[in-house]
Amino acid sequence: MLSRPTFDDHSLSESFYQALINCFYETLDFSTQSLLDECSFGFAPDSVGVKTFFIITPSMSDADKLIQDICSLKNRVISIMPVVGKIAICVNPLKEQKESETSRDCFNENQKFPPRYMMCKIFPIDLSNKNLD
Repeated sequence: MLSRPTFDDHSLSESFYQALINCFYETLDFSTQSLLDECSFGFAPDSVGVKTFFIITPSMSDADKLIQDICSLKNRVISIMPVVGKIAICVNPLKEQKESETSRDCFNENQKFPPRYMMCKIFPIDLSNKNLD
């Protein structure tokens, strides 16, 4: 009888992606690292198979700050994750709402999207441009 491996494909993939995210994080400046401390991360292909790197922030202000630094984020992704073709900066409004439940401004009736929906802005990465920081 063959021995069963100590990890399966899922745990191996999870370990690989965690190491990749850690390497990405460690190559960024301190201010960007502090923004990413409260974020969640993930990878998923789009409808045509282009791998997308998701950065899910707890607030709209954090997402705006990351978007201002998108060139640096793209360069890090190009250098560390060359098969990733898009970065998605997302906001999880439910997490933001839980943090500010006592605030009445977490839901504005004039908003186009109620806060129960996640919002993302997707940035394509030009894989032919290898200009790195």
